[in-house]
Amino acid sequence: MELCQYPCQDRIRRFTLEAIQIPIVYNRYGDYDPGGLLYVLEQDSQRIQKEALRRFRLTPPQPYEEVQPLVLRVNLGDIVKVRFRNRLNRRLSIHVQGLAYDVMTSDGTSTGFNQDSTTCCETEYTWYADTEGVFLFHDMADPRSSEEATNIHGLFGAVIVEPPGAKWFHPETG
Repeated sequence: MELCQYPCQDRIRRFTLEAIQIPIVYNRYGDYDPGGLLYVLEQDSQRIQKEALRRFRLTPPQPYEEVQPLVLRVNLGDIVKVRFRNRLNRRLSIHVQGLAYDVMTSDGTSTGFNQDSTTCCETEYTWYADTEGVFLFHDMADPRSSEEATNIHGLFGAVIVEPPGAKWFHPETG
């Protein structure tokens, strides 16, 4: 079936994300990354930071289950608007792989003659959910593979594009 035949072709799905920096504890033995970075929904940011830091202060530091890569769920045909707020002291972005977008405004990189779509403050990306599947995203403002770069510290996530009309429920409460 072609995309133009799907019923939710003009539906806009909006998300407001931010990047946070917290120690990411990997296991119950207290192994952690002191420079951990996460994409989070803005409405969850304070709660996640507060609980992650509380558990980090335990002896030994303990992991927090909400410290994990962010997953956004949308339906095929949705237009995905992501407002990205960056309050950290470095340029950051969100670069999605596999979804359609305008490279001049929503690529999440600063390359070639394209407009810089990284930010030190706030920007909005528009992606088109034109194919079902799982599409990864990550920061492309600092693509180095060193300890100073961002992806090595957890700044990545995924967009899951499901069939039109698919519904998703809380995994524990339904």
